[in-house]
Amino acid sequence: MQTSVELQEPISYMSLWLIIAIVLAVLIIFTQVFFRILFKGRLKRPKKLKVKKPKPKTLEEIRKKYLSRLYVIENDIAGGKYTVRQGYQQLSECVRGFVFEATGIPVDKCSLSEIRTLKMPVLTGLVTEYYEPEFARFTVADIRKSLFKTRKAIETWH
Repeated sequence: MQTSVELQEPISYMSLWLIIAIVLAVLIIFTQVFFRILFKGRLKRPKKLKVKKPKPKTLEEIRKKYLSRLYVIENDIAGGKYTVRQGYQQLSECVRGFVFEATGIPVDKCSLSEIRTLKMPVLTGLVTEYYEPEFARFTVADIRKSLFKTRKAIETWH
C-alpha cells in the first residue's frame, strides 16, 4: 500500500530547537561562571567591625542613660505594665542599645549566633539568658536576677 504522506527524519525538523537549547545552556553556564568570578568572596568574607572606644566622660553619660532606662523597665515590670516576656524583650533592647552606643557595633540588629562571634562574653551571656524567656510562651525565668545582672554589666562595662 502506498501513501501520499512522506515522513521526515526527526532530527531534520528539530535541529533548530536543538541548537537554541544548546546556545541557551552555554549562555546560562557562562553567566553563572561570570557572576561567580565577579562576586568571588564577597558573600563569604566576614565584615570587620571596628570597636570604638568612647571617652570616659561619654561612657559615663551612656551608662547613666541606660541605667535610668533600666530603672524604668524595672518599675514597669513591678507595676505590671509588662509581662515577663515583654520585660525580657525590654532588657534585651536596653543592653543591646547600651553596647551599640558604647562600642559602635550594631548588636541591636544581631542574632545570638552573630553576637557569639563578637567575643563579648558579658553580652553573650546576657543575651543567651534572655533568649528563652524572650521567645517562649511560658517561662520560669527570674527576671529580677536578670535585671541585677544587666545592671551590673552596664555598671562594669569598660
